[in-house]
Amino acid sequence: MSEADFRGAESKLFYKKWLEYPALHKVRIQKKYRIKELDFHFRKQRTIYEARLLAKAKDAGVRVPIIYEIDIKNTTIVMEYIKGEILRTLLPKLDNKYQDDYCKQIGINIGKLHYKNIIHGDLTTSNMIKLEEENQIAFIDFGLGYISDRIEDFGIDMYLLERAFQNTHPNLFQKAWKAVIEGYKTTSPHSEVIESKILEIASRGRYSERV
Repeated sequence: MSEADFRGAESKLFYKKWLEYPALHKVRIQKKYRIKELDFHFRKQRTIYEARLLAKAKDAGVRVPIIYEIDIKNTTIVMEYIKGEILRTLLPKLDNKYQDDYCKQIGINIGKLHYKNIIHGDLTTSNMIKLEEENQIAFIDFGLGYISDRIEDFGIDMYLLERAFQNTHPNLFQKAWKAVIEGYKTTSPHSEVIESKILEIASRGRYSERV
C-alpha cells in the first residue's frame, strides 16, 4: 500500500516500508496560495519541530512512534508504523476495569509530557493507540504541538481532551475523566492547579459562546 491513507489540512499520511520496517510517511502539503520559498520554509521548520517533539516525548518516557528518517527536501517524517487499535474505538468495547486502567494511563502520559513542557495540541482518543501486543498506549500526531511552561497552555491541552471525551465518549465521560485526572496527578508538577485551571478555561469558553 503506497497511496495516501489519510489527508488532512496540513499533511498526508501513507504506509510504505522503510528498509524492512513497516513505516508511516507523514508529508507536509504544499500550500499553493503561499510564496513557494516561504511555503517550503514553513513546512521544513514544522517538520523539524514535530520530529524534535517526538524525540523529546520519547525521552519523557511516553510511547510515541520511533523516527526512522527526516526528509527535509520533501518535508516528510518517516516513522514507525504502530500496530494496535485507536482508543476512540477500543474504549467503548472494554469492561470497566480496563477502561479505568487505560484512562489512568492517558493521564499519566500527559503528565509526563507536561513535566517536560510538551504541549500535544490535539489530545483526543483518536490520537492514542493501544499497542497490539502490550497493555500500553502510544501517543501520535504531534503536528500541532509546541513547547511551553505556561499553566494556561497545560490547562488548554487538558481542556481540549476533556471536551473530546465529552463529545466522543459521553456515556463513559464521568468515570473516565476522573481516572484521567487521577493518573495526571501522579506525574504532573501542576496537579494541584490543573482542575481549577480547566474550570477557568471552560467558564471563559461558555462566556464566549453566550456573547
